Amino acid sequence: MSRMKKITIFTGVGLLSVVVIAIVAVYAFVIRRPVTTTPVIAEVKPYEWNKVKLGGNTLSSDGSEYFIWTKTGESNNWIIFFSGGGVSWDARSAAHPIKLMNFIKGGDTGNYFADIPFYMLTLLGGMMDTDNPDNPFHGWNVVYLPYSTGDFHIGNRTATYPREDSSTFTMRYNGRNNVRSSLDWIYANVAKPDKLLIAGESAGGFGSAFWAPEISNHYKDSEIFQYADSSFLKSDKWPQVMEQEWDSDFTANFGYAPEADIIGASFRANGRLLPAGTVLLQAYSVYDEILIHFQNKINDHNGPRDQKLIKEWSEEMRQSVAALAATVPNYYYYLTDYGLNAENGTTPHTFSTRETFYQAEQDGVKLLKWLGDAVNHHNPYSVGSKFLGKPEPAQE
Repeated sequence: MSRMKKITIFTGVGLLSVVVIAIVAVYAFVIRRPVTTTPVIAEVKPYEWNKVKLGGNTLSSDGSEYFIWTKTGESNNWIIFFSGGGVSWDARSAAHPIKLMNFIKGGDTGNYFADIPFYMLTLLGGMMDTDNPDNPFHGWNVVYLPYSTGDFHIGNRTATYPREDSSTFTMRYNGRNNVRSSLDWIYANVAKPDKLLIAGESAGGFGSAFWAPEISNHYKDSEIFQYADSSFLKSDKWPQVMEQEWDSDFTANFGYAPEADIIGASFRANGRLLPAGTVLLQAYSVYDEILIHFQNKINDHNGPRDQKLIKEWSEEMRQSVAALAATVPNYYYYLTDYGLNAENGTTPHTFSTRETFYQAEQDGVKLLKWLGDAVNHHNPYSVGSKFLGKPEPAQE
């Protein structure tokens, strides 16, 4: 076979593979699109995602439309879920949003979602699969707040930033307006839930912790749980970023000052701001590859992610968890090294909307059992205390 003929065949096979992958991807994306757009919760069918356009002053950071998704179940229990999706903390980070092409090219994928990706619903599994009988939240109702502002759902500033080529672009830190309009819709459409889980993952875990006191104040007669999945990023920059870069007016809006360990500060505050008896929950992968990556970037570390940096992040996270466990009533944690990569020493990021929600297990206790016991069976406990240097308590 001639060299040219071989090249032609291999090129054809390669192109065909790309086309097949593209068709499969598009098909997957299409079948997970919301089935309707409606502002009326009574009109939707159970277990089908529905898109709710909010209008008003809601916007994604690039100026595109912002909206929420909701689906009903067969109970009077509700999840209000804050999406993750990176963070922007200055002009340089804002200039590099997460784009699908970045994944295709390889390398750095970007820092935050500048709009709501058309494929986002395709990525939502785990506890969002409320029609799955193995899900402890089977039959629950869900309101999902996408995240496309890079500001932990709390910003209120429109910034003009320079690009590297000397042009400029507009960055809309509009998280506060988006959440406010989302909550207005929720309050108008969701009466008193029996149980209410205010949850979020990654950047959304911060958002869920920040907004939980207001939400719980509206639903004073509901049984409240607050859950943050994989939300630890420590930096001395947070007070400046939140107050100046994002213009969040954090202290006035949330009742306490931002700190370097902002999630720790939030949980400590929620211990007194949330209704008595509220159960506070955190889950962490103890060598989280994505959180380590972002903490290094935020703190201007430009070198490789070595074992020293992995260990430092993990120890800081564990210290935060240990301090909360020692001082905050009704606080419980789940720490695990499930999925540990023996080659690079890291563990995967987040559980809530991934299949690892059903798979992750530590010391004989699955994550979904831990969460289900706390929320559904009034039996909260902590898992993974060995990572804090403590003996594992017996489970009831």
